[in-house]
Amino acid sequence: MNSEQIHVMNTAGAIELDLSVSNGAVNVTVDPKAVYGRVRVHTTATEGSVADAVNDTTFTERGNKLTISVPDDLAGGINGSTTVKIGGNIFSFNGGVVNTGSMTDVTIGDGDVWVGGQRVVAGGRVVAEQGATVGGATGTITVDVILPAGSSLAVSTKNAETTVRGDLETIRFDARNGSLQAGGVKILEAETHNGSVLVDSVDQELEASTHNGSITIGAYNGRRGSARTHNGDVTISATPTSSGRLAARTHNGNIRARGAGHLDLKTSTHNGRVW
Repeated sequence: MNSEQIHVMNTAGAIELDLSVSNGAVNVTVDPKAVYGRVRVHTTATEGSVADAVNDTTFTERGNKLTISVPDDLAGGINGSTTVKIGGNIFSFNGGVVNTGSMTDVTIGDGDVWVGGQRVVAGGRVVAEQGATVGGATGTITVDVILPAGSSLAVSTKNAETTVRGDLETIRFDARNGSLQAGGVKILEAETHNGSVLVDSVDQELEASTHNGSITIGAYNGRRGSARTHNGDVTISATPTSSGRLAARTHNGNIRARGAGHLDLKTSTHNGRVW
C-alpha cells in the first residue's frame, strides 16, 4: 500500500496555497470547474523516511488559506535502514551512520558519498550508479494539487520540480534546486539557485532570478519586470500592452527581448549577445 494524505478544502472557491516540500515533484492543475481545492501528497514508499514525511504532513486551513508542510525526509541525514551493496561490501545507513562495511575508499563531501569510485549518495539522496544496488526505503514525494480558478500559489522547496497547468493570480516560487514551468499568472516572483523558469505569460509584475538556468517568458504584458540569471539565457516576448521598465541581465548567456522597443529596457550580459 502506498503512503498518501489527501486534503479537500472546506471553503469553496479560489484559495491561497502555501506549500513547503523539500524533495520530489509538485504538479498543480487549475480547474475552472473545481469548487473546492484538493491536495494529494503521496509516495510509493511504504516505510522509511520518505513514507514518514508523507504521513507526517500537516494541513492548516484558515478561511481560504491553506498551508501545507511536508517534513524534510532528509533532515536527519540518510535514514530508513537504507543499504547500498557494491561488490561484496554492504553499507547500511541509519540516521546518517555507516554501520556495516569498511570505510576504506569512502569519500564524503558536499552531500555526496563515493564508495570505490562509485557515487552512492548525491545531494543527500541515495542513488544507484552502475554496479551499486540500493535496498531498503526508497521513493520520492509527489504533491498533486487541484485549484479553483482565481487561486494563488506559493512553493518553497530544496529539490522539487514544479509544474502549473492553467492560470493563477500569483505564483511565488523559492527553490534551491528545481525548475518552475507554469501557464499564465498576474504576478510572478521566482527565485531558484539551480533551475529554469518557464512561464507562458505574466500580466502585471515579473521578478525572476536564477543562478544556473534560463528564464523564458512567453508573453509579457506587465508594468514592471526584472529577470536575472548568472549562467543561462533570458528570453522575454513583450506585448503592446506592456509598459514601464523591463530589466534583463545575465553574466553568461544571451538576452532576447522581443517587442520591447516601447519599454524602458535595461539589458546587460558579460558573455553573450543581446537582440
